[in-house]
Amino acid sequence: MEAINTILGIFYSDKDNLVYEKIDYSKELGNQKKQNIKMLPFKFLGPVFLTAASEESNNWRIEFIEASLSLNQEKIMDRDVIQSFFNLNSSMSTNDGMTNLFTIIGSPYTEDVDSLFKKLDKYIHPSINQGRIVKESMLGNDFKFKDFIIHELARGMEMINHSLGSSRKVYWKEQQKYYCIGVIERINIQKKQETFLYPIKNKPALLRDISRLIPSYYVMSILPNYYENLINETLKLFDKTNVYPNIRQIKLRNEHMEVIYLEEFLKNDKSKRSYGVILIPEIKKYKNGRNLSYYKKQLRMILDANKPVHEIITSTNHNLDVESWGANTEEELNAIKRTLDFN
Repeated sequence: MEAINTILGIFYSDKDNLVYEKIDYSKELGNQKKQNIKMLPFKFLGPVFLTAASEESNNWRIEFIEASLSLNQEKIMDRDVIQSFFNLNSSMSTNDGMTNLFTIIGSPYTEDVDSLFKKLDKYIHPSINQGRIVKESMLGNDFKFKDFIIHELARGMEMINHSLGSSRKVYWKEQQKYYCIGVIERINIQKKQETFLYPIKNKPALLRDISRLIPSYYVMSILPNYYENLINETLKLFDKTNVYPNIRQIKLRNEHMEVIYLEEFLKNDKSKRSYGVILIPEIKKYKNGRNLSYYKKQLRMILDANKPVHEIITSTNHNLDVESWGANTEEELNAIKRTLDFN
């Protein structure tokens, strides 16, 4: 696949959180853009560790981020269009600590995400970690890790690039049911962004339970804006100004738990409205879960029918608060952390 039609980067962070990167970009880009592109790994990887909001023993990691891309109307005739943008992160625990292998991929195709993640998680990442152990044992102090990782990232990128272009397949999966523990409303009118959180009702015992199952309401409130703005910045750095991103899904994991954030949006001439649901897998204590397609349908119905956000709240979980919490200022976010988060 021609590099000019794709955005492709692969980043590796070791046990000391040192980051090494390999990023493809056109030689036509100016020096300042190239320098800004080199900063992308630190911006994308920053929230992956979520160390500021989680206990070290309960380390949450972002595994998957996907944005849908919409055409800017004034550039609709531009042929250099990418159709999908997503991030995959493979995290592995080693004897020395945690390592992460993270990719950014913008493609003219929808791409087979599951197949790409399997290559990243089951082959490229283990190959790097195992190769490091072998080389260190053989070479001792003569082992140059920086040279080794640069070669391995180039090899991994070549493998990913070779795999691009395969359209997304429908895989049979067990229909996992999810329980909704929050709704996020994002409104953008004439470049003014506002975010509102509808969490579980303010009951200490209930909130204490939920806090054990998610990174925090504070983290979940800031992730959609953070990554949507970062993806938009990335597109501009690669001169992909004919499209704009809309967060579609964010998946987070730690050793035992999973959180999925699903979002749908509606854009008019000067405004954009988005609704997202924060979901955890249904467990014995929190039943009445639904599959992901149910939540997508509910979000779409609220947006298309221009119904109030309360309708999705009452239809997904009667324990959700119908009163919103602002998530726009440091003061509002600190109030969320102080009152709703018990971890």
